[in-house]
Amino acid sequence: MNHKLFFLALSLLTVIGCSMSGGKKTEGGYEYEVVRKGAGDVIPANSFVTYNMQIAYKDSIMQTISNSMKIEENPQNFGEFNSLVRLFGKMHQGDSFHFYFPIDSFKQRPPGFETFTEPIVYRIGITTVMDEARFQAFSDSMQQAEQAKRQLVIDRFPEVEAMVKANYATYKQGGLEGQFQSTASGLRYIIHEEGTGEMPQNGQMVSVHYYGMLDADGSMFDNSFSRGAPIDVNLGQGMVIKGWDEGIALLKKGTKATLYLPSALGYGPTGQPPVIPENADLIFYVEVQE
Repeated sequence: MNHKLFFLALSLLTVIGCSMSGGKKTEGGYEYEVVRKGAGDVIPANSFVTYNMQIAYKDSIMQTISNSMKIEENPQNFGEFNSLVRLFGKMHQGDSFHFYFPIDSFKQRPPGFETFTEPIVYRIGITTVMDEARFQAFSDSMQQAEQAKRQLVIDRFPEVEAMVKANYATYKQGGLEGQFQSTASGLRYIIHEEGTGEMPQNGQMVSVHYYGMLDADGSMFDNSFSRGAPIDVNLGQGMVIKGWDEGIALLKKGTKATLYLPSALGYGPTGQPPVIPENADLIFYVEVQE
């Protein structure tokens, strides 16, 4: 596991029950508390664990991660997160704990953390403990499942492209007038199918499938469907074009929509040669993942 996983871009950890213990500190002096006690022995070195993690600031959940890692006897290669990684080796299967990381402990603050003053809270739940053979079998099955999931999306690409091109033709013929919603920035959008999930918040990681084309002639310049994997967006942090930061924030998770962006909300006077010319208006069909 790379330590960047602790602050970079999938199952939600729900902490239940009252605090079993609190006010503890790691060897490095960082505070943590066990909020739910599991069972069994302490996780042995050289075993593997799967875990769910929320990264939170105050009342805002910035990212949710499901991942796995090997429990090393004395991990040294995780920089400022060595204390957190070592803490895993003191836990049991089923434990949930909160780790409080002072904002000034980052050697270099991640994007979007510049104005933070209070600790980042890592809410972690350990779900499974495995030996190497069991973990290898688990990893193989997960890879196969992920590949199958990607293939389903790739297989949808012709259907998505045909639908997008048909909508573009209708748009150019004026047949979509009356369906647009708009904002003060000049962004226009049409919701084809509204999702039932929550509205994404600034600072959250949001996964989005997209098909991007030039407004001028409908030529496609990029898409995620043919790759089978969505793009992860750290919303509202200036990591994507302005039209995406604004437009994706208007869409509930699960929504399918088309964004119509003036060039000022895209790549502006410079464009993105060679695929996007200068001052190009852009169209994105998007599917915000649950």
